[in-house]
Amino acid sequence: MANLMQGKALRDLYIGKKVDRAAEVITTTATPGAPMFDVHGLCLVTGLLGVCTTTHGGVANTMSFEFNPDVATGANSAITATTDLGTASVVGDVAVVVGAPATGPLGGHVAVNVLGSTSGKGIVLNDGVIGLVATATNGGWRWVLFYVPIDDGAYIDAV
Repeated sequence: MANLMQGKALRDLYIGKKVDRAAEVITTTATPGAPMFDVHGLCLVTGLLGVCTTTHGGVANTMSFEFNPDVATGANSAITATTDLGTASVVGDVAVVVGAPATGPLGGHVAVNVLGSTSGKGIVLNDGVIGLVATATNGGWRWVLFYVPIDDGAYIDAV
């Protein structure tokens, strides 16, 4: 029996809307990180992954994701712990955010990883910016985020 749903429709149904961020060299950035994705309204982030596009040349680059809320009283929140995604990464490697704030992105010299394995249904975020904190300027990555809007009109876009 043929599947009449197109790939995009299936992806939207199972993991949410897709937001692509163009590949770029990672730059040294402190907390709250280089702005990567802008969250508008209450959203459920169901996945965040990166694909290495330029090698780091064996040089360490410890990275993490943080959330900087728009509210005046809100504090930056760690989305991930720090992890060296530079030393072993080569073009084509995949790194994923698993969801637990105390856990770093899963990466290294692999082309397969488990997306959101500890986040239950995902990570709930309100208005603010997802930033990438990095300890070195080296290596290139392309980042992809998946989400489901919780509030009507809520969305996430690449910065």
